[in-house]
Amino acid sequence: AKDANGNTATGYTGDKSIVFTGANSSTSPSTAATARDKDLADINFGTATVVTFSSGVGTALVKLYKAETAQLVATQASVTTSGADRLSVTVSAATYSKLAVSLATPQITGTAFTGTNTLTAQDAYGNTVASFDASANNVTVTTSLTGAITGLSGTNKLSSAGDFTAGVANLTSQLIFTGTVGTGTFTFTPQSGTAVTSGTVQINSGAATHMMITGTASQNAGEAQTITIRAVDASHNTATGY
Repeated sequence: AKDANGNTATGYTGDKSIVFTGANSSTSPSTAATARDKDLADINFGTATVVTFSSGVGTALVKLYKAETAQLVATQASVTTSGADRLSVTVSAATYSKLAVSLATPQITGTAFTGTNTLTAQDAYGNTVASFDASANNVTVTTSLTGAITGLSGTNKLSSAGDFTAGVANLTSQLIFTGTVGTGTFTFTPQSGTAVTSGTVQINSGAATHMMITGTASQNAGEAQTITIRAVDASHNTATGY
């Protein structure tokens, strides 16, 4: 605590209700920055925290969870922190812990995914871990649908050092599902860390590649039967766009 001339205000003593601000909550899970009060309880930023001052000086243990450049501010009534008196803290991501996935829907069987499709390496608080390397920690892709995953550096897995850039893998124009149409999910399982399952993705039929004829297997000469001709894609799904 300082006076207007920048001197420590030695008369500022005892328990003070300090409100800390300037650091944001993490995203996944949402975890607020905290300051520990005199009773050793961790109090969220934005809520008054009791700090004991002696001759103008107090200490508090703070925990920050969002990777960002935070500008820490302490306020007690009309006494606050401004300008260069704020503490600028660069918060880095913690160690890799889990994956987060976002897939666009719908997609077409047998065709590389379109739209925005990403897989992100994260720490326990949802911060992106830029150093993640799939060559050291392969990520295998499976699906609840009937069919096969292809198109990735390891066919059905991300296994190359170049798969992730700054902690994010771009799956667009790479990930391919070939199989039965329908609604399903995709699971990304790393060798170490927590697997993640996508939201539901609608897989539609591809372009017609051949015809299938169905009907009665026998009939008499000169008689007629009705046959069905079905346009199908490479996976034998009805090509509904035909």
